[in-house]
Amino acid sequence: MNAKGKFGAKTSALILSILTIAIPASVARANSYSNNVNRNMVFVQILNYTLPVVKSTSFNEEDMAENGVTIQQLALGMAGLNLKNPMSVIGREVSFIDTEGSEGKENVNIDFNHFKLDDKQIAKNTDKTDSESNDDLNLKNKEVSVRDPKLKKTLNTSKPEVLIYHTHTTESYKPGNAISSDTSQNVCAVGDALVSELQSGYGISAINDKTVHDAEAYTQSYARSVVTLDKYLKQYKDFKLIIDLHRDSVDNNKKIVTTKMNGENVARISIVMARKNPHFDKNMELANKIKESCDKNFPGFFREMIYYNYGTRYFNQDRSNNAILVEVGADVNTTDEAKASAKYLARAIAESIDK
Repeated sequence: MNAKGKFGAKTSALILSILTIAIPASVARANSYSNNVNRNMVFVQILNYTLPVVKSTSFNEEDMAENGVTIQQLALGMAGLNLKNPMSVIGREVSFIDTEGSEGKENVNIDFNHFKLDDKQIAKNTDKTDSESNDDLNLKNKEVSVRDPKLKKTLNTSKPEVLIYHTHTTESYKPGNAISSDTSQNVCAVGDALVSELQSGYGISAINDKTVHDAEAYTQSYARSVVTLDKYLKQYKDFKLIIDLHRDSVDNNKKIVTTKMNGENVARISIVMARKNPHFDKNMELANKIKESCDKNFPGFFREMIYYNYGTRYFNQDRSNNAILVEVGADVNTTDEAKASAKYLARAIAESIDK
């Protein structure tokens, strides 16, 4: 090895040593879907930087592109600079600018998009105090008739009519973490509640699939969930309704995702559609029926209809005329509030699907 090579090796070894010491504290502060994934990504980047001949293949390029922590960010973080929060840079140089409260936060007082369904934003964790997400929202109570017994029919479990699955299976609610594998607290619990309401209240046979699609390579969640969906379509041909059930993520504004009916706080719902999906027109017929039922019976329960052109893989809505994506509440809601939505959504479904 020549002198230049020896110098390069020593430099790489020094960088690796410094970053190995600096990483644990920096990664622990990362605001991301999974600290474990980010920690792995950073080490992959260090390995590739210091030993370019030995490229790591543990993560594909799409995962690397979605990674929220980079070597550059870690180095700047050690100097107290956060490029995602420009105020942290300005505040260090201009002492009379008050940046109190912006430390560690991103895009302070900037709201680029009130709704982000892409894999980089859907599952962000934010620090909220109990007072910011409590039940005292001063919401106007609405007295509504929950169920319509005239819609109930004889249950036939041999031919399920509704399929519920979860592309982002670990999306969860308070009082726990925003990301959780606990199916009694995350979106799977809402799916269970919806199945129970459909079957017991309306005789509509339903399935809630709890396959985890997002725990490892998060950017591949839709590629994985479509495998689950195709499995059921192969077995049952089609369903009268297919729901990919998620939850939204909002910044401390619980009022926009919560309503109050019959004395209880209830997470509001949104429907997300991909316009360029070849089944869009048929999908929208069903989505609009559900919205109209909600607006008629439970004013304020339906939050909004959200449109993307392609989304991510059309949100798998290209697989059926009856596929939609439903957001039930957000990370600021409790699991109980999200589960409370099930009885209202169940009636809207019962009124909307073909008998």
